[in-house]
Amino acid sequence: MVWLDGKPTLVKALVWPVDDPDLKQQGRERQGWSVLDDQILFWRAFSSSENPRTVIYMANTTSARDTQSEMVSLERVAELDYAAHRLAIVPDVGFVTAEWCNSGVYFRAHSGTGELLRARHCPAQASYGELSVLGPTASLCVTSRDPVSPNWEGIPSAIHFRRLDYEAGYTNDLPNNLAAETIATWNADTGDLRMVKIPQTRLGRITHSADFEYINPHKIVLASSLAFNPFGAVLCGFSTNAEDEEEPLQFYQGQHTDPEYGSRITIFKSELLLGDIPSSATTRDPPGLREVFNYPNDARTIEFSVSRMPSVCATRVLVNSKDNFNQTLLASLLSKQPSERADWSAQLVDGRAQVKVVTRRSHCAVDGEIFDQEYPWPQRAPPEWQAHLDTILERG
Repeated sequence: MVWLDGKPTLVKALVWPVDDPDLKQQGRERQGWSVLDDQILFWRAFSSSENPRTVIYMANTTSARDTQSEMVSLERVAELDYAAHRLAIVPDVGFVTAEWCNSGVYFRAHSGTGELLRARHCPAQASYGELSVLGPTASLCVTSRDPVSPNWEGIPSAIHFRRLDYEAGYTNDLPNNLAAETIATWNADTGDLRMVKIPQTRLGRITHSADFEYINPHKIVLASSLAFNPFGAVLCGFSTNAEDEEEPLQFYQGQHTDPEYGSRITIFKSELLLGDIPSSATTRDPPGLREVFNYPNDARTIEFSVSRMPSVCATRVLVNSKDNFNQTLLASLLSKQPSERADWSAQLVDGRAQVKVVTRRSHCAVDGEIFDQEYPWPQRAPPEWQAHLDTILERG
C-alpha cells in the first residue's frame, strides 16, 4: 500500500441543469448526494401527499477527466413515483433507494435511467443514518422487531435524530428509547435480505450514530463511543456471521468522546482492521499527520473531513476542506501586494485548488436602527475585515 499525499488530482466546476423547476423549488423536500467511481448523483424527494416523487440527476467525471473541459454537467435522468428517504449508487445496478413507512423500510433497486428492477420490504421499528454500499449490497442501520437484548437496554442515545423519518421542527414525538442494534443488508442482485446484530464490546457498552461501513462481505466497522464512564471513542470491527465466536476488534481513543464529527479523517489499512491487533492511544501529533494509534504504518490521520455520503473509492476520497477564517489569515490576505497575490494564485493552481473570496454585506432594520446582518455586533468583526467592508460600502 502506498500512502497518498491528499493533493487533489481533479478539480472541475459542477454545472446544474438550466431552468429546472424542481431545482428551484424550496420547501420541505429531502435531498442528498451519492458518489461512486466516476459517477456523481444528486437527488431531491418531494413528499407531497398528492404527488410524492423523487428526481434524480447524474454526472460522469470520465469525459471531463479525458478532455480539457473545466466543467462536469449534472443531467436529469429519472423521476420516481415515490419520495425516497435515502439513495445511493450501486455498481453494475444503477442506484438503490430506501423509503421509510410505518412498518419498516422498502429497499428498491433502479437502473441508471430509473427503471424499477427489484424491491424488498424490511420490517423494522425505526431506521437510521445513510445507506452503506459494498458491491451489489446496500445496508442501513435499523431497530429490528426482535425483543431488545439486555445489552442494549438503558443506553443514553440521540440516534433518534438520525432517523429516516426525523424532520427538524416537525417530528417532535418520536420515541428516544429505541436501540439501533441491527444492520439490514439487502442484495440488489438476488433480493436477499440479511439482518446482522451489532455486538457490544468488552470495553463497555457502546452508543453510536449509525455510521458504519462494510470493509469486505464478512466484516463491518462501526464508529461508536462508550456510553458510560470512562467514555471515549471506539472504532469497532465485527463479523457478519452470528455464529462467529471471535471477539470484536476495537480501537479505543479515550481523548475523544465523539468519533463521528470533526475536521480530521483517520485512514486505516484494511489489513489492520481485519487482524486481531490490540490498540493503544498516543498523544503524538506531528505537523500535518497524526499517528493516532501505535501503528504509524497502518493508520494515518489527515486534516480534512469526509462528507456524509459514500465518498471513498479505492485510492480516491471526495472531501471537504476549509481554512479557519481567523484574523491573522485575513490580515495576511488583505495586505498582499498584486505580485504576491499572483504568486499565491499560481501556488493554488499548482495545488489543484479553487478559491473564491466573496464579500457580502446585508443590512436589516430593527427599531429604526440599521444593523449588519453578517456581523450584528461590530466588535465581533475582525478590524481588517470591517475596514475592508467600510471601504467597499463607501465606493458603492
